[in-house]
Amino acid sequence: MRLRSVFAYGFTLITFISLLIIQPYLLICLQYKLKHIPIQDTELKKIKPNSVKTTAFDLNSVFPSSYTMNTPTTANQQTHSQDNCMSLTQKLRNRLDYIQNPDDCSTAKKIICDHKEAGMGSTIHHWVYCLIYGYYTNRTMLIDTSKWSYLRNVISKDGVDRFEDLFQPISKCRLTAHDSNAAVVWESPNPNNIVNGKSDPELIPQVIRLPRAGILFQNLPEAPPVCNYAMPTKLFYDILNFKHKPMAWWIGTIAQYLIQPNDYLQKFIDQSRSKFKFQTPIVGLHIRRTDKVSENELYDIDQYMIKVDEFYNRSAEYKIKRRVFVVTDEPWLIEQLITKYPKYRFIHPPIEQLKAGTYTTRYSAANLKYFLRDVFLLAECHHIVGTMSSNVARLAYELHEVIYNKTESQHFTSLDIKYHIFAFAPNRIGPWIMRANQDCFSNTSNTIDLLEGDILDPCVPTESKELYYGYSKRLQISGNFLRSCVTHLLDIIDYPDYSKVDESFYWGEIDVNRTYSLNNICTKSSISDIYAL
Repeated sequence: MRLRSVFAYGFTLITFISLLIIQPYLLICLQYKLKHIPIQDTELKKIKPNSVKTTAFDLNSVFPSSYTMNTPTTANQQTHSQDNCMSLTQKLRNRLDYIQNPDDCSTAKKIICDHKEAGMGSTIHHWVYCLIYGYYTNRTMLIDTSKWSYLRNVISKDGVDRFEDLFQPISKCRLTAHDSNAAVVWESPNPNNIVNGKSDPELIPQVIRLPRAGILFQNLPEAPPVCNYAMPTKLFYDILNFKHKPMAWWIGTIAQYLIQPNDYLQKFIDQSRSKFKFQTPIVGLHIRRTDKVSENELYDIDQYMIKVDEFYNRSAEYKIKRRVFVVTDEPWLIEQLITKYPKYRFIHPPIEQLKAGTYTTRYSAANLKYFLRDVFLLAECHHIVGTMSSNVARLAYELHEVIYNKTESQHFTSLDIKYHIFAFAPNRIGPWIMRANQDCFSNTSNTIDLLEGDILDPCVPTESKELYYGYSKRLQISGNFLRSCVTHLLDIIDYPDYSKVDESFYWGEIDVNRTYSLNNICTKSSISDIYAL
């Protein structure tokens, strides 16, 4: 019996010593195994978009503090951002389809978007403004193209016959003579009156005609809040997680919805891409002169190419071919670029087609087709160099934000002014969302410290011309801060609740009369973000 006890004790001691010896190796093996467990896409999809930490503001993780998640690979990160981008873009397009395709067109409330005697870039931005107004008031937006500058015999006998010659229909409803005659020009400073019954419903017209934003600004002491193109606040924060400029994505998504190419135009774009040997990575170069020379400062090609050089020099170690896609209304600049910068490969439309884009010849069906192709190809470029005073350059960048799944850095360089919203008219009383543009430290008891990138929401003006008052999401306190330390991001306004649309929307239930396609949405990744240039 005693011998058995001694034996048992000896066995236990040997086992204990063995465990002490091999324990470190077991731990190493276990750590290696855990480290190499792949994170599945299904796990990443469980992370809500607004739960991801960003440099702009800090949000709590959806995981408990005891949980440690491995950093996903670059491929997983790209898949995650693409999933988020696609999901949010599709959600917005679903909502637009809902308001643009009512059950009964004859009884639906509508907005008629008047024509705008301007170039196509300005016109598209005007259409965007109208559709945002429709989204805000839950009305179907129809475009009155009867005096559209590109319509045949309005300015040129060679124009298009109808909107659908180049674009897919934006609604199953059509503008009728009855609607056109019954429309009331709407200049109310409070668009909410036409959606929530604050006024007598009997006095609210079924069809309203929306004048240009500039006219509203002239006739009203305070323009309607929606005239600033503001996007829904929750959508703004969801997009801010992976977009450098959420407002550019918002406008770009709506613009793409409006000018989605039909089969004819899409085939032409695809053929041109192949014919030009358009390959990425590539920088888009937009040089706008002619009619804009009298409005803005003239820049020579060297000033443009300095910015192109800077972009490619940041990625020199990766030995990327230096390609530039050039769009200009002064075609003679192409030869100068080729001669002066031989290390670059310049890709451009045929000179004859570039000549068609000059001010005196642009209003024709063929030239409109060239313009649209050039804008869509500019939008596909990894980086855009141009002047943001031009509607065309801004439109290309806005569409770019839709095509690329993640734009954490700035994907454009402007030689003149910063990116801005077309006909932007911010309200003067708030509330707003602001972002700190620099570090600013408080020097009085009633001011708060700001670090560059801090989000302030909501913000309002104060009696002082130098201070705003707002809530710091990082510090979770409110206080005053210098106006010069922040940049306006968004006016806060209340949009209709479309959550029921998100829950119940099925494509089979709506006759949209258009080819639903997300072929060129959230599909690309820029070398700026891949290599963190």
